[in-house]
Amino acid sequence: MGKSIRELWIVGTMAAALLAPHQGAAAPRMISVAAGPEVFREKLAAGHRFIVDARSGNALGGEPIILAATRSGALDAAVLTGGVVSAVVPELSVFDIPFLFRDEAHAKAVMQGPIGAQIAAKFADKGLVLLALGKQGFRHLTNSKRPIRTPADIKGLTIRVIPNETYKMAFQALGANVIPMDFPLVYGALKDGRLDGEENPLTTISTSRFFEVQKYLTMSGHFFAPVAFVANRVMFEQLDPADQEALIAAAKAGAEATWQAQVEDTKLQELRTAGMEVVDKIDRQAFVDAVKPLDPEFEKRFGKELIAAIRSTR
Repeated sequence: MGKSIRELWIVGTMAAALLAPHQGAAAPRMISVAAGPEVFREKLAAGHRFIVDARSGNALGGEPIILAATRSGALDAAVLTGGVVSAVVPELSVFDIPFLFRDEAHAKAVMQGPIGAQIAAKFADKGLVLLALGKQGFRHLTNSKRPIRTPADIKGLTIRVIPNETYKMAFQALGANVIPMDFPLVYGALKDGRLDGEENPLTTISTSRFFEVQKYLTMSGHFFAPVAFVANRVMFEQLDPADQEALIAAAKAGAEATWQAQVEDTKLQELRTAGMEVVDKIDRQAFVDAVKPLDPEFEKRFGKELIAAIRSTR
């Protein structure tokens, strides 16, 4: 393949496919595919239960529009940033709590275990089915003004976050002027100075060429972002059990491809080579302490026991 699975998350984030039963379907169904789209398509096609026709879905717009289309049934399924989906399924936002996960293995154990299943049950009331959770990865901070090593360095900077209340609360606690903004608008706002900085996984920072408009990269790892493989509930319930199983299996294969992809070191080197000044080490405890006043609100929203269970998962 010419591109890694992680790269395909960016360049194909609105990729779409047509899905229909292989025998005698009245009309094809469309699926937007993001993380691991090749694996997802290959797994669907392998069982000969579906016809898959991949095609660009960029004209549909940003991820919130894709999510709305999936909920309405205009699209059958999508693979989306967890922080976007949690705007509709707020229980999922427990995974957005800053500095919640120790490492990728911790995040995977939580998301593929009983806690993940508990949160998956919350999707039905929103017209969705959670098929699988994959990895977008740890998110890091860039800006055009100065190196960031402590929360004091963030104070006063105008930082873009995804339209997500937990993200907004966290960066406000760190002292930033926070602007929620859909992703397609971010590069231009960084270029013309409306934004000082943004936060994203390294793959997004690299493939979106943010190094052209951002000088400093801080390896903060402040959030761990999942990707959610979701389906329209009505469509899913109309499938026969074998086809439901095939769709879930394809989603799980796509999700596993994202967990297995290890590209952060490569992307970090690309960003160094492109001229970004990288802060490898931060005063992590100072960042943790800065967002600690948010704990009572997080406990109110998600439950103290649930947060404790996530932190203690091994």
